[in-house]
Amino acid sequence: MPARIGIDTGGTFTDVVRWSPRGLQVHKLPSTPADPAQAVLQGLAAVRRTAAEEVLVVHGTTVGLNAVLTGQTCRTAFVTNHGFEDLIEIGRQERSELYALEPSRPELPVPRALRLGVDCRRGPGGVLLRPLTAAAIARTVRQLRRLRPQAVAIGLLHSPADPRDERRLAGAVRAALPGVVVTCSADLLPAYGEFERFSAAILNAAIAPLVSAYAARLVAGIGNGRLRLLRSSLGLLTETEARDFPARAMFSGPAGGVLATAAVAKACGFATAAALDMGGTSTDVCLVQKGERTDQGRINGLPLPLPSVAVHTVGCGGGSIAFCDRGGALRVGPHSAGADPGPACYGRSDQPTVTDAHMVLGHLDAHTLLGGALPVDAEASVRALERLARKLGLSLRRTAAGILEVADIQMTRALMVITVERAVDPAHVPLVAYGGAGGLHAAALATRLGMPSVLVPVHPGAFSAIGLCLAGESAERVQAMPAALSPATERRLAAAARRLRNQVARELDAKVRTRCDSWAVLRYQGQGGGLPLRLQQSGHLRDRFVRAHRERFGFAAMDTPIEVTGLLARAELPGPALPRFTPAAGKAAAPRHRRPPGGGPAIPIYRREELVAGQAVRGPCIIEELTAATRLLPGWLAQETGSGLRLVPP
Repeated sequence: MPARIGIDTGGTFTDVVRWSPRGLQVHKLPSTPADPAQAVLQGLAAVRRTAAEEVLVVHGTTVGLNAVLTGQTCRTAFVTNHGFEDLIEIGRQERSELYALEPSRPELPVPRALRLGVDCRRGPGGVLLRPLTAAAIARTVRQLRRLRPQAVAIGLLHSPADPRDERRLAGAVRAALPGVVVTCSADLLPAYGEFERFSAAILNAAIAPLVSAYAARLVAGIGNGRLRLLRSSLGLLTETEARDFPARAMFSGPAGGVLATAAVAKACGFATAAALDMGGTSTDVCLVQKGERTDQGRINGLPLPLPSVAVHTVGCGGGSIAFCDRGGALRVGPHSAGADPGPACYGRSDQPTVTDAHMVLGHLDAHTLLGGALPVDAEASVRALERLARKLGLSLRRTAAGILEVADIQMTRALMVITVERAVDPAHVPLVAYGGAGGLHAAALATRLGMPSVLVPVHPGAFSAIGLCLAGESAERVQAMPAALSPATERRLAAAARRLRNQVARELDAKVRTRCDSWAVLRYQGQGGGLPLRLQQSGHLRDRFVRAHRERFGFAAMDTPIEVTGLLARAELPGPALPRFTPAAGKAAAPRHRRPPGGGPAIPIYRREELVAGQAVRGPCIIEELTAATRLLPGWLAQETGSGLRLVPP
């Protein structure tokens, strides 16, 4: 059996985990933003027994995500029905900046000059209104040749009902332009809502050549083994699906941490948990509930309505730069020092960051990051914060504390988006904190929101990579099925869902029992979105939808008709189990003490691996380990368990 290795590429560090039933081997190294594959292959070499060892590499990549965010996607053309070339730019009547006099608009990966109209038309239900002729296809191919795109997205009206026109066009384009990636919207997302479907197809086509080239380089570097990507909704993508539909792995990095959080929550008996992944560049939060998915994803202002875990991201991480704005106020992020040049303590920059604030306050020192393997200079942090302190008119220590407070406020708001805004009381939701900086802020965030406890898992700085190791094989299918909700519709839905579940189960071709689930997406008539409801549950869909809508949005429109928009089926094979860790036995660990460079009382410092079973540690103190550090506030209690370090407020 090949060795299973999870590799998660972040903006600051690349995390590598080698899984075995006996435990985990963890390796961290700085990311190489100019060439992410370089750090991935270096990390793989560090945990591989030999260069020829057979490996299964499960990778969480941000190559496609970063390309969209930075506007560095491939040259992409879009083919749609004549007269609808601007639909993707018109979009919906939504304003994310409600009071802006000159609101900004998302920058499309396909400019107007690369959008083509083809003379054909189908109506609702796939009824042929104007046939797609050979002459129209030939004309479109000639236009594309002149445009010289690297990728082509094809989106026609009502193609989920009958995708033959899209596929005929795609076949002709592939034959005439070999090497050009082609995405059909109905193959990627057979769901209604032209704007959303077209947007998904364009984003997929725009990143496909980049992701394909990146994956090819990794495969060549891996040699004896296989490369698999994690889909945004958890579970492994097949090689073919990853090549043709890389947008399904757009959020594969954050999804790894959510998968691991779900495993820890199950082991602890948590029905719900809030995942907090604070890395070097950003913080990802997600409400982890059994089987919950979303199809309301967005990226860079554009909809990406593919199944995914509902991750909310804010530009606040350990490398986030602190500065004084024009009004004299202290600000943190969203710009980050990243891996290069990194925080001031790395010695290559003089800009103060969140990490530098922790250095000044004594939460970190030269021996903390990677056990001292990553050398840092605390005096450089002091100098960087002193310059900022003079601008703000504050003391050095107050400036450092202020940076952490501003960062905490940003992350508190993010946690409120996934709890309070969804009518979920944070007082009943434990926080699972990971990432290199998650444990340093977890207790403060839980205090602000009144959360009952915090769990810092084992190897928190590489927790997303651990989740990648735990991923099992998966298959998903979406089917458009517009209909008014009625008893007859429920019966048709049940039959269609059984067929769809059978299809995804056959795709896995498994010899062991496959877990299959299906969801129906419902909405009130006239709504734009929808709520997915699991079908294998008791109760009528109408009653369940009304309850779910009231819980999610705070109201239910009792007299408004309800309609079904589509189905989603998912099959999944279980992946490896999360190893359970046994705390050490013996004499209770004693702390050493550290004097903060910014002044103040000495701070007790514990090594996490030295905490023994049954030992309770009371704050204020810092608990350090190889990949992260945890800050315990005054009165808080920490105890090592088999599932992680449990923090309880006073």
